[in-house]
Amino acid sequence: MNKFNEEKKRDIMALNYKPLWIQLAKKGLKKTDVIAMAGLTTNVMAQMGKDKPITFKNLERICKALSCTPNDIISFEDEFEQEI
Repeated sequence: MNKFNEEKKRDIMALNYKPLWIQLAKKGLKKTDVIAMAGLTTNVMAQMGKDKPITFKNLERICKALSCTPNDIISFEDEFEQEI
């Protein structure tokens, strides 16, 4: 891999929902509870389970349902660090 590609790779941030899963465990909630509370589809939850992006509208629905902010639901990690 050339130097440019290495530098570019380090700039990539990976989205994850670890904070959400931690919140659900603390509150004793299941993913199906969040689906019902926020009016989500199972496809949205499946996307989140794979750490794929969701729409801001769905993010807003989850925040309202759990009375939290996006920082309580998502985090970003350097993808390069994940591979090490």
